[in-house]
Amino acid sequence: MKYLISVSMFICSSIILEAQENTPSGGIPLTITIFSESVSLPNFRNILKNGSLGVRIGTELYYSRNSSRQLIQTINLSYYSHKELHNAFSLTSEFGYRRFFGNAFADATVGVGYMLIDSAIPRYENVNGDFVKASSTFGRFTPTLGLGAGYQFKKFSAFTRYEMLGEMPFGFKGIPALPHKTIHIGTRVNFK
Repeated sequence: MKYLISVSMFICSSIILEAQENTPSGGIPLTITIFSESVSLPNFRNILKNGSLGVRIGTELYYSRNSSRQLIQTINLSYYSHKELHNAFSLTSEFGYRRFFGNAFADATVGVGYMLIDSAIPRYENVNGDFVKASSTFGRFTPTLGLGAGYQFKKFSAFTRYEMLGEMPFGFKGIPALPHKTIHIGTRVNFK
């Protein structure tokens, strides 16, 4: 956790010296975040306590944009390791709206994705009344919902995001989805 805080402070302090401008000048942006993940219903309690660290790399496509707003589509690839539960790779895409207030911005996204999970816990499946050991690697559908805020500099921005996602189908005792929450700290660099 100290590492996550140190990296985020480094990112924030290194970008303060950049010239400021409301929106990126164009091109394809590269987004990189470090995040803390936990299995939990959406809330803000203990969000960084006992979290599992992950990293996400992605980009954005713009449907429309001007100095006050953007309609975006994200494409992201992420990895995290949840202690004693599983490791997961995911590919997600979200549709979002970003509103600028000067150089500051807030955004909201909703999306879907696919999560490839490698379980650390042995798995079994019921085959004709017998429980047989199942593969430790399996896939899940993942709907996502996120809220973010940040600051736009000349060629990049610094931001934080809170995201909720569901691991579906979960199927344990009739529960349809296993809820996850993540808190991201990241930067988006714009290339021409």
